[in-house]
Order: sequence, then C-alpha cells, then structure tokens
Amino acid sequence: MYTGPLLKALKKSYPEQKSFSVLEDNDPAGYKSKAALAAKAFVGIKMMSLPPRSPDLNVLDYSLWHSINVAMRAQEARMHANKYESVAEFKARLRRVALSLPKKTVTKAVKDMRRRVQLLGAAKGGLFTESK
Repeated sequence: MYTGPLLKALKKSYPEQKSFSVLEDNDPAGYKSKAALAAKAFVGIKMMSLPPRSPDLNVLDYSLWHSINVAMRAQEARMHANKYESVAEFKARLRRVALSLPKKTVTKAVKDMRRRVQLLGAAKGGLFTESK
C-alpha cells in the first residue's frame, strides 16, 4: 500500500513534495508492522497516530461509516421482509454502497479532518466540544 496506491495518490496530489505526513489509526497489525514501517521509511512517509479511542478524528468512524450505514438501511427497508442475504451477498452489497458514495461526501469528510485536528490541538489532546 505505501509503495503503491498511497504513494501514487500522494505524489499526484502533491507533486512537489519529497516526504509526506499521513494520519493513521493505532492498528499494530498493519500500520505499525515492521514491513509497513520499512515501506514508509523507504518512500518518505512520516506517520502521525490518532490518540487511542478517538473516533471523532477518524473520518471513517465519524462520517463515512454513517453515510454507508444510512444507505444500507435504506436498501434494507425496501427489501422483502423474508429476504435472506448471505454473508457474501451482504459484503458485496456493502462494497457496492461504499464505492458508490458521492465523491463530494468523501471529500467533505476528509477536508473536515483539519478542523477536528485543530480542535484537538487547542484542547491540548483532551476532550473538545464541536460547534457547527
């Protein structure tokens, strides 16, 4: 991921940059594995970790999963009451819904990260109240 799709997207968005800072959650099995750390060092990616238990800073948790959940529930409301959906069918539908989120929705959620991180900084890493 770090030497392929992520690096490609970062270079496309920031062609003049030589190194990048990426905000990650605290998944020790993925982002903090030896292989991931070596790949990030190789391509010049510095990681910034989210504080533990901070869903308000994870764009997936506070926004995108909500949008996906709303769409999934709307589909389910239109299904026949006796409809059986296998795990594989559910996963396929979930994938379709997630990939069909409007680009505007995803962009808005990602751009809101700056505001949320600023609120966290002003609170010196403590709790903060949002005002919209």
